[in-house]
Amino acid sequence: MKYTTYFIKFFYRIRYWLILAPIIVALLVYWQTRHTSHSYSASCSIYTGIITGVNILSESGIVTTAYTQGSMMDNLLNIITADQTLKQVSLRLYARIMVYGDPNKDNTYVNAANYRLLYNHADPIHHLIDKSSENDSINEQRTYENLIAYETNDPSNYVYGIYQWNLPYVNRGALQQIDVKRVGTSDVIEVFYTTDDPGIVYQTLLILIDEFNKQYQDLRFGETKNVIAYFRAELKRIGNELANSEDSLTIYRVDNQVINYEDETKHVAALNRDYELQYWQSLNDYNVSDSIKKELEKRMHLNTEIIQNNNSFIFHNNNISDINEKLAMAKYYSKDVIPQKMIDSLYNELEANKKALSDALQKTGYLKYSKEGISNEGVVDEWLKQVIAYKKAEAELKVLNERKIYMGKKYIHFAPIGSTLTRKERLVDINERRYLAILDALNAALLKEKSIQMNSATLKVMNPPYYPLVASTISKHRLLTIASYFATLFFTIFFFLIIEILDRTLHHVFKAEQLTKSRVIGAFTRLLPLKARRFNQTYNMLSAQTLCNSIITYFKPNQNNIINLISNEPGEGKSFVMAQLVQQFTERGFDVTQLSWQNEYSAAPQAFIQSLKLNELVPLEKSNSKNNVILIEYPSLKDATSTEDILQDVSLNLQIIDSRRTWKNIDQQLFERTREMCNKTPLFIVLNYTKRDTAEEINGLMPPYTFFHKLFYRISQLGFTANDKPLQNV
Repeated sequence: MKYTTYFIKFFYRIRYWLILAPIIVALLVYWQTRHTSHSYSASCSIYTGIITGVNILSESGIVTTAYTQGSMMDNLLNIITADQTLKQVSLRLYARIMVYGDPNKDNTYVNAANYRLLYNHADPIHHLIDKSSENDSINEQRTYENLIAYETNDPSNYVYGIYQWNLPYVNRGALQQIDVKRVGTSDVIEVFYTTDDPGIVYQTLLILIDEFNKQYQDLRFGETKNVIAYFRAELKRIGNELANSEDSLTIYRVDNQVINYEDETKHVAALNRDYELQYWQSLNDYNVSDSIKKELEKRMHLNTEIIQNNNSFIFHNNNISDINEKLAMAKYYSKDVIPQKMIDSLYNELEANKKALSDALQKTGYLKYSKEGISNEGVVDEWLKQVIAYKKAEAELKVLNERKIYMGKKYIHFAPIGSTLTRKERLVDINERRYLAILDALNAALLKEKSIQMNSATLKVMNPPYYPLVASTISKHRLLTIASYFATLFFTIFFFLIIEILDRTLHHVFKAEQLTKSRVIGAFTRLLPLKARRFNQTYNMLSAQTLCNSIITYFKPNQNNIINLISNEPGEGKSFVMAQLVQQFTERGFDVTQLSWQNEYSAAPQAFIQSLKLNELVPLEKSNSKNNVILIEYPSLKDATSTEDILQDVSLNLQIIDSRRTWKNIDQQLFERTREMCNKTPLFIVLNYTKRDTAEEINGLMPPYTFFHKLFYRISQLGFTANDKPLQNV
């Protein structure tokens, strides 16, 4: 509670400073900034659609987390406020101002005064401003391109300094005033901009929206397009490797006449198996027929040689051998190579030659009987049969021997083809898998690109910027005035608060009690000047009454009431306070005795203290009277040191302090030593030369009793709802 009242009174004490200082400073600022231009504001809203918009990923069921969504929105905000974006806005805005600006007339692009300022400052680059075309849009683009081409990272380069220097409206500091924020948790971004030129505000936002869309697409699509280009290049390279490996496999198959290696090798194995069976069968037939033929020839003796030398026999026998050889070879060829008709013809021809051979033997009658006259007809027929079988087996063996060479070549042909084909097919498979993997990655990148395209397509301007026709509600002029008023107000409070904290002057009760760690029971005001001086006597009387009331509570019955008046330094008002107390105690019927070291003795201050005997001060007939009051004024503690007996054998001690002077460390030391010497005897403080509000803390409300005076006093006492009117009929 005491701190609350302390601060209320603190503000009351500096009330004139709080009222006058801010007003004076605000008036000065208002006068100095009376020609300040007005501020114009414009805004726009952009719907991004990143979170709630439809894209391929969301349609696929892929859900993004809240953290990812927040990061995506933060990225958009950072793109808008990025230095690269603002630099492009700066150069494009500068080019637009230079092309569309008019030095004599304001327009929707720039005010004439601002155009003249920027144009006159740009003497080194006037040749870059292109106005050759009738189409100003073309002129703007050409000027922008000229600025880009002219710019170098050189401090002396003017274009480089357009964004880096303090060139108004187009420098970094001006464009960084653009306020970009997200609307709650939605997909909407709001952009605000304020400056003193309505045309520049409007054009800046238009360029910023366009540049933001470009920068966003460059960043998003640039990364994705690079990935897509990489995958396409890899797909082309691996596709070429795949085609080369496939072509190599095809050429190898063609060169080696291999269509299906596994089936063909199985077929070769089957042919070899059939060959082995046929070979051994033919060899067996050959040996059997040869053996039987030789046995029959032994039995036939000379007839055999005659038959074998017969021209007709030889002819038909050779024909039969040739036909058997052809038929043997026909077994190993398909019907497409040797038609069935030809095979049938060979069989017919074989039967005809057999019959012709048999007929030729039948005509040789001398062969029917041997030399001994035994019939040879059965033997000759059997011999002829065996000869035919022999020739057949011989033909087949001849063909099979050729087939054996052919099968050997087949094995030699197919043996290395298998491993080579496996290696080439494995290479084709590896390249094919690589190709498919790159193709999948390319499809994923294309899907991502399409998703980004859908997202980018949702970057729509919901509320386009409008050209501001009216200045902002609070102009810069008014804003500076209001700001200066409150700044001065806070500075004044802070300044006096610092002084209040650091000040060691006991000019009010709270400060005195905080520094001295002792209680204040009385306060006398300083002499008031001018018309308030009529209350001086009243204030002294009220202060003395309050002090007497407090002192009386410490009187002890059946003994003299001695009150010591002490001070640290001379001239602090002990005599004045004693005079006021004497008057009050006398009016209240007390027998007052006053003793002052200045009036009673002419000795030195310390001698007065040493010679003082408290029990001898009152006559015997008045001793032990409860109405006796003895007031003793001592020399200052700076001049003379008090003793314990004169400080303890009294009712109470009053330390008189001039509230106008500084409470120094030595004062505190003297006061603490005095308090220790007093022991249990009360030691209180009486402030002298205080202000009225300080005296009211002890004495209560003091005149004049005006409305505002009583109102403030009630507020300082926290009596906000109090009713001070006296009750009627009580």
